[in-house]
Amino acid sequence: MDFAERAARNEEVFRSVNERIEEGAEQHGVSGSLPFHCECSRTSCFETIELPHDHYASIVRERYRFVVLPGHEEPEIERIIETRGDFLVVEKIGEAREQLDRDHPQRHHHG
Repeated sequence: MDFAERAARNEEVFRSVNERIEEGAEQHGVSGSLPFHCECSRTSCFETIELPHDHYASIVRERYRFVVLPGHEEPEIERIIETRGDFLVVEKIGEAREQLDRDHPQRHHHG
């Protein structure tokens, strides 16, 4: 498994956890910030990013975008779209983007 593939798999795990946090907040009418997992490619990272669930939802509506802590970005597989104080919004590029398409072909970006 190469770096891009490994990174994509790790990020998908954190994304699915974060989607459950976001869905739970929606169902229970939670407002305010919640601790979302950093969606970086590091298997050793278990850090969290505090942000409102609706803000998280608006970022990840773009399927290639992920939230990561500053310094956790990987320039060879993603580019920084936004710097938001205590976190970054990154977008997958190249091989990592293609890996997402292969793993989840039904979730193509519409827009």
